[in-house]
Amino acid sequence: MTPDQPPYVVRTRKQLSALASGARQEVVDVLANTGAISVADLAQALGRPADALYYHLRVLQQAGLVVHAGYRGRGKHREELIAAVSPNLRLPYELGEHGNGAEIGAIVGSMLRLGQRDFDAAFEAGDVTTSGPQRELVAMRKIGWLTPQDVAETNRAIEGLARLTEKPPGKGRLYAITVVLTPLDRPARGARKPAKAPREAATP
Repeated sequence: MTPDQPPYVVRTRKQLSALASGARQEVVDVLANTGAISVADLAQALGRPADALYYHLRVLQQAGLVVHAGYRGRGKHREELIAAVSPNLRLPYELGEHGNGAEIGAIVGSMLRLGQRDFDAAFEAGDVTTSGPQRELVAMRKIGWLTPQDVAETNRAIEGLARLTEKPPGKGRLYAITVVLTPLDRPARGARKPAKAPREAATP
């Protein structure tokens, strides 16, 4: 992704619904990082048979999130290339009773399930580093009171993590980073805060 490329805002209900599937999120993730590739290359990157992807690709194409990107010759055959509509997708948060919370919540739920699946798979495989500066398997939940300046710094840190993933494919090992930031004091925003800091969950 080029740093100055404006984000593509995923606005329509059809697009949001398409991204509620973890399988389709993975397709978009790969295409956003690789650019235009064939279905065969996409299947290889995801470790899935090509036949298992055609339905998901059709849904994404009908929603306008995956587009035709030309052809390339391979021997006597010609392969169609596909690409994400943009390498920089953004979800609009429309808050309130009449917002898009159900659609966004479904997408976030799929993200978290993908994170859990990948964490479990890496744990079971056992070929990861779990300590030291090259630690590869991390799960963390912490709570605490943040000032507006702290929130801004947190967002900069999250954006920094995102930029780290914006490298050409094939260099290094493929990782997934799943992040959720949310306020916890919705029922009582003006309430007096307790004197003691809450207990923090350890990083497993």
